[in-house]
Amino acid sequence: MLTNSESQQPPRSQLILAFAALYLIWGSTYLAIKIAIETMPPFFMASSRFLIAGALLYGLARFKGANRPNTSQWKHSAIVGTFLIAGGNGIVTFAERWVDSNIAALIIASSPLFMTLLGWLGGVQKKPGWLGIGSLLLGLGGVAYLIESPNTSSESGRLGGYALVLLAVLSWTIGCIFAKRNPIKIDSWLNSSMQMICGSIACLVAGLCIGEINTLSIGEISARSWIAYIYLIIFGSIIGYTSYVFLLKHCTPTTVSSHAYVNPVVAVILGWLILDERLTQSGWIGSGLILISVFALLQRQKSLEK
Repeated sequence: MLTNSESQQPPRSQLILAFAALYLIWGSTYLAIKIAIETMPPFFMASSRFLIAGALLYGLARFKGANRPNTSQWKHSAIVGTFLIAGGNGIVTFAERWVDSNIAALIIASSPLFMTLLGWLGGVQKKPGWLGIGSLLLGLGGVAYLIESPNTSSESGRLGGYALVLLAVLSWTIGCIFAKRNPIKIDSWLNSSMQMICGSIACLVAGLCIGEINTLSIGEISARSWIAYIYLIIFGSIIGYTSYVFLLKHCTPTTVSSHAYVNPVVAVILGWLILDERLTQSGWIGSGLILISVFALLQRQKSLEK
């Protein structure tokens, strides 16, 4: 789906398939992560997930004719992979020990707000303007309202979990901006695989630093955690992440960030159906403010990009 000359704009059909994968699959990964870490250490789960996916994708890319990456390309992947994979995904995985999957998805829905602000400061997007600034303030207010909302997850470590999710959003945004400002000519599959491999190493280091090796027991991992784990490897990592890297190369960051107001809807529905996760009235208000602000902001940015 994602192989073609990187120097040309891909066919519209490929873009549609990539966006569909980004919208639907990534919306389901928050639930899959929550289930996987029920019996798996978070950073070790994320590390092995991306290492397996990255190795498979790397082998496939090389088999299909991609050139062997050079040192400069590996350095680029190490930076982007650390921010996107370890910082963006690994920290969210760790945070879901205390945060419900639907709340994590809703907080991450604010990523276009950070992308717009930091993207402007980083020189990859236009100045947001007064309407954009208003949308930013509204969205950040929604995040604050959502975090303040009681009974959205266990009180133990709840605020710390929210802070971690926001840190993950910031890390992901920085990684995206770096990738956009420093593009490299490389096959999309190979690029994705290298970022996954580098990010998996960073996740492994994080897991070792917090002592996850002492909590790892293969025999105690449940069947449903294994199912979620396999789903994350195939769909979340190989298909979803590769689609994201592909779209980031061919579309503006704002357009790619449109997944932010689709993923939470998928996450909320699945969290309710499978884990009986529910939003309080305050939670609905906060999430509504976030989604409205993101929608308004992206529409504004889209008009500026024309």
